[in-house]
Amino acid sequence: MINLEWLRTFRTVYKTKSLSKASELINISQPTISQHIATLEAHIGQKLFIRKSKGVIETDEGRMLNNMLSGAMTTLEEVEHQITSKSSHLKCTITIGISEHLYKTFLCRLFFDLGTYVHIAFGNIKSLIKDVEEGRLLYAIIPGETNTFDLICHPLFNQHLVLVATNDIDLNPFKTLYQSNPKAAEHFLTDQIWFAHDTNSNYIKLFWMNMFNRNRPSIVPNYVVPNEFEVLQQMCKGSGLCVSLKHTADLFVQDGLLQIIDLPPIYFRPLSLISNTHRARKEVTENIVAMLTER
Repeated sequence: MINLEWLRTFRTVYKTKSLSKASELINISQPTISQHIATLEAHIGQKLFIRKSKGVIETDEGRMLNNMLSGAMTTLEEVEHQITSKSSHLKCTITIGISEHLYKTFLCRLFFDLGTYVHIAFGNIKSLIKDVEEGRLLYAIIPGETNTFDLICHPLFNQHLVLVATNDIDLNPFKTLYQSNPKAAEHFLTDQIWFAHDTNSNYIKLFWMNMFNRNRPSIVPNYVVPNEFEVLQQMCKGSGLCVSLKHTADLFVQDGLLQIIDLPPIYFRPLSLISNTHRARKEVTENIVAMLTER
């Protein structure tokens, strides 16, 4: 099988008509140039150049081979230039893994700010971490923090939980009760229709523990949809309450579809960007982190 490096050497010698000039152009030694040409001639079974006192001159077979290679080698040289240039699409393509939920509630608003070539992959936390570690993805956005030998964790911001209500619910009684009679405020919430994204009501339990110092609220969610974003979308069509991540609920509040009850937000966990230690470029990573933290 013919080595493409032999052909590149042949083309350079053909253009320069000199082994020494070819050596300078492609930055390999003159003996190596001679070896490439000799090996190619042996492989083809034809003499390609005749040595002269000053340089070389191509044979008829050398001229024919050059004509055959001309188009193909030009294309390969253009590909090489595109790959190695600073503006190469391969170098500036950003691959980011994220859950479908986080994409809808967080990243989609910033998608076009990430760069000209952005590829998104959906997955769960475990699979995203593995894909970054093994280099299939440059980055992933995950809840929580993790550091391993093959990835670096960049904390973005802390996620907080808030109490969300549909616009038809009058929250004034609750606000008054919570300040004067927390027990009555708890009963007020218990009597409402509740939405949740899991049957265990983990967000509701955390809310109750922080607000009422109780970890077992007497609430069975009326409607359970296994995706937080979809829960809030469904709420817009009905009436009730739910506990949600603030950055998720903000999307619906900004559109006037839901309201956040004016209570201190409850810390839940950080959101982080993880990057592949070996493949992610430092300057690109720093730009992404800055953009995501200034969202």
